Amino acid sequence: MSDDYPDYTHRDIDNAAGREFRELLADDDPYVFAPGLYHALDARLAERAGHDAVYMSGYSTVLGQFGFPDLEMVSMTEMVENAKRIVDATSLPVVADADTGYGGVHNVRRAVREYEKAGVAAIHIEDQTTPKRCGHIAGKEIVSREKAQARFEAAVDAKQSEDTVIIARTDAYGSANGDWEEHLERGRIYADAGVDLVWPEMPDPSREDAVEYAETIHETHPDLDLAFNYSSSFAWSEEDDPLTFEELGDLGYEYIFITLYGLHSGAHAVYEDMENIAENAEQAQFDLEDRYLGHETESHHDLSLVSRYQDIETQFDPEARRRIEESEGYSEDESDPITADDEATPTQDD
Repeated sequence: MSDDYPDYTHRDIDNAAGREFRELLADDDPYVFAPGLYHALDARLAERAGHDAVYMSGYSTVLGQFGFPDLEMVSMTEMVENAKRIVDATSLPVVADADTGYGGVHNVRRAVREYEKAGVAAIHIEDQTTPKRCGHIAGKEIVSREKAQARFEAAVDAKQSEDTVIIARTDAYGSANGDWEEHLERGRIYADAGVDLVWPEMPDPSREDAVEYAETIHETHPDLDLAFNYSSSFAWSEEDDPLTFEELGDLGYEYIFITLYGLHSGAHAVYEDMENIAENAEQAQFDLEDRYLGHETESHHDLSLVSRYQDIETQFDPEARRRIEESEGYSEDESDPITADDEATPTQDD
């Protein structure tokens, strides 16, 4: 029997999203920004708001979908399922958190391919021990250089499309068994392993650290693209001289993201409205309507693309048009949802 065994799990695929993300990284703009989010609707809202890419945040996913802290309590399968839902909801490239790769090199390779099949443009994998934790929760440790190098070489080798982007994150700086010099050396090792970007996770919002890291690693790897987490763990607005996206881009941080941007935005708004309705009953609904009537988010039917599904229905079901025309409610012929001023009866949307 031949020693050259075929890889029956490998399928060459066309990753158009990965190709688009690579083009964004390569264009003349100083950086690509992606807001962190955790569910399909937020991805669609980000696209409508004019963003170029979105980021499926691991912490946001485990907190927003499960109510857990980011301690690798959610499986690869659950993370990939969420990534697929987000991919299906937007035409933007999706960058997804793949934690540590979920085990040894075989697990890493499978994770890369499962995320690719879900349609993501890019994934990031980190060098923490398993189970990992959010980079800003105490108790972090990193695996040995040798294990980390194997992890990233396996990830690069497993790709089913050359356009899939692999991002290597190091948590060496701020971990229990790492330091600044290890942080830098890990970046060099991972770059040499063939990853597309290196993400040096920072334990605080230090301007000096961000500048020094970029300048130092570019002495040996001048063409290396970096990723920067403008982390929600920090109060950037309280810094005397906070870093700007443009400055980071000029330093070579080509990909910038805010991990929990969507979650903090949503949690704050929902809490305020929940508190309001607990105290003020229907007046809170009136207050909410004051904010969303006439806004881009006014119609949940529009956000869920009801008209598109009605078009499909009428294309294949001869009776669909009659049912739509003879019943009350939102239809593709309406440019706006029914409001209190309309003569029609209320929509049947609940």
